[in-house]
Amino acid sequence: MEINILGKANKQIKEYSKNIALSALCLLDVNAELTIKFVSSFEIKRLNNNFRSINKVTDVLSFPATNTKAGEKIDPSEEYLGDMAICLRRAKSQAKQYGNTTKQEVKKLIIHSILHMLGYDHILDEDYLIMQKKEEELDKLIKV
Repeated sequence: MEINILGKANKQIKEYSKNIALSALCLLDVNAELTIKFVSSFEIKRLNNNFRSINKVTDVLSFPATNTKAGEKIDPSEEYLGDMAICLRRAKSQAKQYGNTTKQEVKKLIIHSILHMLGYDHILDEDYLIMQKKEEELDKLIKV
């Protein structure tokens, strides 16, 4: 398992993010590589517009490299899970809004993105409930 951390974030946030991602992958029994890139508000807005046709800043975007369905075991031959882009400025803002620390918010975003890479989504209400339950379960189990 390898976690690549790119972009502008301090060393502490980068190391913390790597540990969160490694913990989540271990708990999900996924042995694959992924990349986390910290991007500016401008960059996440551009990505959101280019890939989702939504021209606004968001907190995290996921770019899965596999076609895994939620709850399905990832193919062992799949070595690369995908990429995520996190807007740290947005994460900090949301942390204040929700009464979290920046680290807690980054943890939630990483878990959320990894689940998207594994086929979970929240478009339908029943899918939202499944994904939310899995997010909460991982959040409680990861003690980094």
